[in-house]
Amino acid sequence: DWTARAREYCDPVENPRKVAVVQRQLESVQTALKERERRQGASVEEMTIEVNKAKADLDNAEHDLRTCAALNNTIKKSLVLRLDKWHEFRRHIALRCKLVFQYHLSNRGYYGKVLFDHVNQTLQLKVQTDDQAATQGRDKDPRSLSGGEKSFSTICLLLSLWDSIGCPLRCLDEFDVFMDAVNRRISMRMMIDTANASDKKQYILITPQEMGSVVVGPTVRVHRMSDPERGQGVLAFGNASA
Repeated sequence: DWTARAREYCDPVENPRKVAVVQRQLESVQTALKERERRQGASVEEMTIEVNKAKADLDNAEHDLRTCAALNNTIKKSLVLRLDKWHEFRRHIALRCKLVFQYHLSNRGYYGKVLFDHVNQTLQLKVQTDDQAATQGRDKDPRSLSGGEKSFSTICLLLSLWDSIGCPLRCLDEFDVFMDAVNRRISMRMMIDTANASDKKQYILITPQEMGSVVVGPTVRVHRMSDPERGQGVLAFGNASA
């Protein structure tokens, strides 16, 4: 019946090979296929599944690689932008430090400048006192300043640097031991004015000098420690606890 229907469309094609020959070839192919499966340890279907799975893993890995490459480029661009912003921020901080330093020095009639070398990561000070301005007209290296001038210049530098730092607690110990009365009075006034103008920041100033010129107020407290006992060889910790 099927043969009759097929003849309606085309003439039959005679197979030149005998049925026995085709059967032997089929058996030979099947035997070779089984031998290959035995050597490979898996069937064609199993290997096809493994190949498809490996191809899917490869596609996923290539997709992840492209995603990582795109993310890497984005991060590089963001880093370049952040570095540009950081350099601009650093430049503004250095400029503000220079201006604040000059402002504080002017309270004593001094002139000076802060030289930032960002490449070599160094900082250099140049200070000119009022006497030098009238005679030499040159900036003076801080190492050649007198004790009081050097201490006052250091206070001005600290105040200018603190202006750019967000640390809430700032301490100075024996900052005025080499200052004369004029430099000390101006330094104390500058630090107290700076502390009053600072929001949520506390200043702790430790000094062996008298604090009679300091005006105590709501934001200023003076705590005086007891004088040490001269000639005391042993601390009386045991007697105090008893």
